[in-house]
Amino acid sequence: MWTAVLYQLRQERASAWEEGVLHAHEQARTLAENVTFLLRQADHAAQLFQVKFEETGGALRLAEFTRPNGALASLVPPRLEMPVALYGRDGHLADSLHGTFDGNVAAQPFFRALAAGAGDTVRFDTPSAGPAWHIRIARRLNDAGGRFAGVIVLLADPNWFIDDYDRVQTAPGGLVLLQSAASGVATARVDERLYGAVPLRFNAGAQVEEAVLRTPLDGVARLYARRALPRYGLQAVVGHTLDSAMARARRQGYLYLGAVTAASLLVLGFTTLLTQQNRRLARSMQAANEAQRQLRAAVDASLDALFLLKAHRSGGAIDDFLLADVNERGAAMMGHPRAELLGHPMGELVPAWRSEGFIDKYRAVLATGQPLEEEFETRTGEPRWLHHQIVAIDDGVAVTLRDITPVRRSVMALRENEARLRTIADNMPAMIAYVDRDEIYRFHNRSYGQEFARRGIEAIGRPAREVLGERRYAELLPHIRRAQAGEAVRFEEDDGERSFEVMYIPQPDEDGRRVIGFHVVRNDVTAQKTEQRRLVKLAQVDPLTGLANRAGFQHRLQEAMQQCRAQRALMALMYLDVDRFKPVNDTHGHAVGDALLRAFGGRLVHALRAGDMVARLGGDEFTIVMEGVRRPEDALGTAAKIVRAMQAPFDLDGVTVHISTSIGLTFYRDAELAPAQLLQRADQLLYEAKQAGRNTFRADPAFAAAPTAVPATWDAEAGAA
Repeated sequence: MWTAVLYQLRQERASAWEEGVLHAHEQARTLAENVTFLLRQADHAAQLFQVKFEETGGALRLAEFTRPNGALASLVPPRLEMPVALYGRDGHLADSLHGTFDGNVAAQPFFRALAAGAGDTVRFDTPSAGPAWHIRIARRLNDAGGRFAGVIVLLADPNWFIDDYDRVQTAPGGLVLLQSAASGVATARVDERLYGAVPLRFNAGAQVEEAVLRTPLDGVARLYARRALPRYGLQAVVGHTLDSAMARARRQGYLYLGAVTAASLLVLGFTTLLTQQNRRLARSMQAANEAQRQLRAAVDASLDALFLLKAHRSGGAIDDFLLADVNERGAAMMGHPRAELLGHPMGELVPAWRSEGFIDKYRAVLATGQPLEEEFETRTGEPRWLHHQIVAIDDGVAVTLRDITPVRRSVMALRENEARLRTIADNMPAMIAYVDRDEIYRFHNRSYGQEFARRGIEAIGRPAREVLGERRYAELLPHIRRAQAGEAVRFEEDDGERSFEVMYIPQPDEDGRRVIGFHVVRNDVTAQKTEQRRLVKLAQVDPLTGLANRAGFQHRLQEAMQQCRAQRALMALMYLDVDRFKPVNDTHGHAVGDALLRAFGGRLVHALRAGDMVARLGGDEFTIVMEGVRRPEDALGTAAKIVRAMQAPFDLDGVTVHISTSIGLTFYRDAELAPAQLLQRADQLLYEAKQAGRNTFRADPAFAAAPTAVPATWDAEAGAA
């Protein structure tokens, strides 16, 4: 007895140890989830800055990004005042807020890795700075051409997760810790005391989740468990003091010792109780009878009909089974009181059982000793579905029957619903699939199946990473993570041949508390995109001349000015019209006037470089956008060339017309100037050319006065000379 108790005490201690480790691991997992959530939000903030940075052509700055109720505040609590920095492509610090950063990180590994990477790249590491360490989130920034443009860096303080996080409650003396996996430096909290940037080392324990502290911290013995965060290079550790973890085992030990002591005393007094044996036996019989009565009541209240059958032999062979006992539900199923049924052959009580083969099944189970369980539909009377179980007993069988007709009909109705939904899904043009929580494809409709078959892929039962491939999976992973977090995601993708509109729809569990997978709905919108591009192009083309119209011109001018500002390149803008166009139109009619405008536009195109843009703003007004101008003289020479080209007569279906043109020419590099202001400057120079007698051009004095520039008053005759 004492050996058993001592063994049980060891088992209780081992159990308490295991429970303590599991409890610490659960809390470590909770801490890890909180760390993961905030770091993911910080990564989303960096990614949002990256998108806005690229949309603005690199003009976005931290003050705008971190303003109250701004983009960063929507993802990271403003009270944290997360340090953030912006580094240029050369590694120099361009801007920073809420912290101190290195002035140049060009030689640091994280910066070199991001600069050498491509696309949407992010890195996490845990650098140390003096007595402190941080969690660094760094994301690559690209310019409009996809080239490396710099890095956005956010720093997370480990104290945020340890000092101010109250979801991990430990007993007095318990430890909560966040550690860098690379350097071993950690931030810890014991009760109200904080340990910052302490180097610690852990070994693996007996259990998978258990950790053993190698480096003493405060001399208190604890059980430790850890949870790794491999994506961020961290691990969360929670430790409970041995006193608190083993308290239950000690209490249980005291109970066991007390119990075995009491049992020993009982053994010593056993001889004095022999005289009471008869009374105890009587009580035992009464208890047995009561138990039998309760068992009978439970059997009668069972949802199953129970039959105890004894073999009936004729000539040594079993020809039937006698009903030895039956519960109330079985008697009701047979339509007679229980007392009238006992002792009668089943072949006489229920002849259909013999014709439907039940008697043969009972005989086979009794002969083999192998139980039989089946579901079947009755062939006589009202159709019913029954669950039938046969078990061999002493010279007979125990049979249970349950009417499962409602359940079976529900299952059949569910299957019919599934078939209907499958039919609907298979006949929809959209590609539909379902991916479970483990990212395994569990369903797809016919359209998606044809898409997978076209690529030679079998998707059902396979992980999304294998089906999509590593590169495509990495591109879609941010969308997948958002859907797994419960967010309905909508985005567009293009495979080079077709365009798709894609939705990821989260699937919650029955309680709606967690996401157990997500649905993929993929629509081919290639035709819509093609039509949209065609309509956009038509909206920017002048129907008379085939040149760009005012809308197309304004779009091109804005893009050209942004490019100049980004690259500090020089561009030229010309504003010109047809001199004496109204007399031609009034004299020869609108048809000749329209033909003149078309011919005028044609000469402009032939006088320019292939990449220059000519637009008709309306009436006889035209504009020219020249990008990549190496010297102002090149644009001045082009303006003179246009003036000369327009002096030649125009032969318009037998009608000869003589006209000329006046031009206003201005330049742009990187000044803070709106497109409308630049066009107004060119318009003013056009007006000056008109005032000078037409058939000439006027250039921006700031460029025309340059030592190497052609004089601003250069007219057609001067250009010809």
